[in-house]
Amino acid sequence: MTYADKSSQARTRRRAALGFAVGGVFAIAIAAVAATPALAHSFLVDATPSSKEHVAAPPKTIKLRFGGGVEPPYSKITVETPDGKVLGEGNSAVPGKPRELAAEAPELAPGKYIVRYRVLSSDGHIVEGNYEFTVDAK
Repeated sequence: MTYADKSSQARTRRRAALGFAVGGVFAIAIAAVAATPALAHSFLVDATPSSKEHVAAPPKTIKLRFGGGVEPPYSKITVETPDGKVLGEGNSAVPGKPRELAAEAPELAPGKYIVRYRVLSSDGHIVEGNYEFTVDAK
């Protein structure tokens, strides 16, 4: 094998390695861009009453705060019994707070309740979830 042949093989290997490196960087960039919209979904970050909370008095309002903006006209909060009976529902916007929703709570006797929510995120994705809280007997 001549020096020219060895030099040509070395150049070919360097070009192949550079191609793999550029391809890898490109793949990582595409994955990062594809994952970005998922971070914008409006996942629940805070609630009143909160998950698993025991409250001494029935709440007058259920308030939910999300990580991103929500569209109140296309969102809903329900309060249910553990067996699925819907006691109340609503979806009012909280003025000046585009990440919050509130619903007037029905009269609640002591017991366990489930809050279900279905919201349309400002990014166009629907997010659903639920949690429970308990109204303690006096």
